[in-house]
Amino acid sequence: MLFRNKKTGLVWEIVDKDHIKRLQNDDDYEEVKEEQKEQSKQTPKKSPTKKG
Repeated sequence: MLFRNKKTGLVWEIVDKDHIKRLQNDDDYEEVKEEQKEQSKQTPKKSPTKKG
């Protein structure tokens, strides 16, 4: 299950049942649908290239 930290905007995938329950009751986190996770995968970061 995916959760977004409302303060930082970071999205976390949480699999532990107790952790999921805690975040569902925390106002600083919101549940995110899987579709948004797929969008973040579409913007790959380029690694720096070696020179020399």
